[in-house]
Amino acid sequence: MKTIYIPKGETIQYEVLVTDRLVVRGCLRVAGDIRARNICGDGVIHAGSVHADVIRADEVESAEVVCKRLIAKRVQTPTLVASDCAVVSCYLSASHVETGRLTVAASEIDQLEADEVVNLGAKKRGMLRTLLAAALRSFWVSLTAPRPKRARKAGRRRAKASSQRKQAKLDAAVRAEIAKTVQEVMEEERARQGGAPSVDDGDFELKRLVSMFTLLREHGYTLRILPGTPEENAPSFDSETGTILRPAA
Repeated sequence: MKTIYIPKGETIQYEVLVTDRLVVRGCLRVAGDIRARNICGDGVIHAGSVHADVIRADEVESAEVVCKRLIAKRVQTPTLVASDCAVVSCYLSASHVETGRLTVAASEIDQLEADEVVNLGAKKRGMLRTLLAAALRSFWVSLTAPRPKRARKAGRRRAKASSQRKQAKLDAAVRAEIAKTVQEVMEEERARQGGAPSVDDGDFELKRLVSMFTLLREHGYTLRILPGTPEENAPSFDSETGTILRPAA
């Protein structure tokens, strides 16, 4: 049997009902189980248990409801399992509810297992407005809810590690640039002397002087070599009068 239709204003009873598509506009009473792929309509369902992919009805009263998605005005059941979502616009009464996302206006639940719960205000609204309000509320919560402390700490650690890596790369680039500049200066000096190396490559003192010369030149200073001993180049002054006798060379 593919489709079963319950007309509006009629009450139909079954012992067990198995079908692909169930349309309930009136009242359906089943003593045992209802198993269907799709249950829709604006009627009332009373059953021992209801198993379906999608359930959409005004009122569902059962000992157990298992589905992927549930959309109803009123639901009364000891156990409700909706793997995807459950939307109850008026009232939900259950001992145990397990779902991915629960949207409800008024409820009485003993045990609840849900990834997300949206509680709507007690207003008279249709199913379409209920679904729209639930979507807007869920979107707003996702934008305004603070991140967990663990996630914030992990984000700060990642940012700090990234900053350290960038600084290390920058330092390595600066060192490489200095080494390149020293090498270029040494090659220019060799070229001016006819290609013959002036000193051995292991002369670190010369490399240090060349580096100092290059660094001072980039900052607007001049490195000058003066003849004589440091005492001869030092300034002299009269300690009694405070006058300078000879400026520094």
